[in-house]
Amino acid sequence: MSIILMILTFLIAEVLIAFGYAILAQLVYKRLGFDFSSILKGMIERGFLVICLMNGYPHGLTLFGALKLGTRLKRNDEQDKGAKAFNDYYLLGNAISVSVAIGYVKLLEDDVLLKFIDSICEHAIK
Repeated sequence: MSIILMILTFLIAEVLIAFGYAILAQLVYKRLGFDFSSILKGMIERGFLVICLMNGYPHGLTLFGALKLGTRLKRNDEQDKGAKAFNDYYLLGNAISVSVAIGYVKLLEDDVLLKFIDSICEHAIK
């Protein structure tokens, strides 16, 4: 039961995050809509971070950061005027993604979600 609840929570949170990223993309790039491949990649990245942190491998954060920065940052020179906006958007998105993964770990470690659901069930039964 708790695994189903955690998966459901993860999916609901990921939908909310997708809307947040869509708003951020609209503000930075003036781009409407969802990029479903980016949403899927973000879910996989956060899943990787949660697995690393839950199993006592904080080095996964270092690996994640190095891979992301090494593959995505653009130079900020006169030839590429959009590089600064892209870099800012990219770094902000990664900071949010890592924060969400750490939040998931705290929810899992402290059983916050299960305690919340139990309290709702108790009040519903009374």
